Amino acid sequence: MTKFMKKFVKEESGAAIVEYGLALLVVASIAVGAFTFLGTTTATNVQGACNALNTTNPC
Repeated sequence: MTKFMKKFVKEESGAAIVEYGLALLVVASIAVGAFTFLGTTTATNVQGACNALNTTNPC
């Protein structure tokens, strides 16, 4: 049992999982921010195009 505990304490594969998790969190937060910005910008551009065309149908 002591050999198992010593091996478990020395093993560092769990650290890599945490690092990958943090990297995924950073990438996901950047993606959410970018999609939010692009969605808002796209909605503004579409509304501007509708206003420029003076359509009677709501866009």
